[in-house]
Amino acid sequence: MSANPGAAPTGYVKGVYSSLSLFLINLFTILVPRWLFPPFALVTGGLFYLLTVERRRGIRANLRVITGRGDVERLVLSTYYKFARNWCDIMLMMRLRGERLERLIATKDSGRPLDEALAKGNGAILVTPHLGNWELGGLGLAERGYRINVMTFREPDEKVNAMRERVRQERGIGFIYVDRDATSPLAIIEAVNALRRNEVVALLGDRDGSSHTRQMDFFGRPTGIPVGAAYLALASGAPILPVFLPLEGDRYATYMEDAIYLSGGHGDRDDLILAGVGKVLRVFETYIRNYPDQWYNLFDYWQITTSDTKELMNGRRTD
Repeated sequence: MSANPGAAPTGYVKGVYSSLSLFLINLFTILVPRWLFPPFALVTGGLFYLLTVERRRGIRANLRVITGRGDVERLVLSTYYKFARNWCDIMLMMRLRGERLERLIATKDSGRPLDEALAKGNGAILVTPHLGNWELGGLGLAERGYRINVMTFREPDEKVNAMRERVRQERGIGFIYVDRDATSPLAIIEAVNALRRNEVVALLGDRDGSSHTRQMDFFGRPTGIPVGAAYLALASGAPILPVFLPLEGDRYATYMEDAIYLSGGHGDRDDLILAGVGKVLRVFETYIRNYPDQWYNLFDYWQITTSDTKELMNGRRTD
């Protein structure tokens, strides 16, 4: 599952996704054993905590909404630390296959909801927030023989796109590029065709909705939420399955919730979309509350998503 950083004006994560920074992180993971990742992440995360004042404010604002507490500074610092660990593990696991990759996962769900969905022949839509190590999900499922297609944005740095494409192609993972500021009809058709082949489509579901964004309640606040997964579900008959890969101790856990089906007549299409995405958001809220320092939206999430939605509704998106 792909990371989806946004364009500069929206305040989404920048810098990490450059080919130079990824090269340096990858070099580090080649030169040192994994047991040294935590101290490196602590130093690196602490340094960025001190240097990125605006980002720190955004993370603090998010955590206050999630936890309902005013004093969240330890969680802010922990977010920086775990984000650094996450990127070390991402670069490491891109070189791992089979049992070596599986060793990164401590707790594994049975995968029953996914197998039951695929048994019906309409494919399955996996959706996750920017929580934990979402990249591990696609790699792990591909290793187990599932046909995965990841919906993602192109990065500004084409070397990063080339690296991600190479890793996915080596594992038989398909990738479907989505336009950041358009409806992407070709991408939607490609995704629906994959589902009709009874394959899996994976996407992130807590931001970057482009024109498929609706204002919905998220943690008690009006939020611009992407509803692309619901459109795909209605077009294909595939269910939506919320999945999560948080860090627990030194390894990751995989959690897969029960399938959410959207069905009904043409007249209640919008109601179905809002109801289905609403169910997904309630599951997201549970996991984000359980792992607040692993929700990697490193900006003031509610300020950005609300303003983005207003611009879309007014037809004047500026980013």
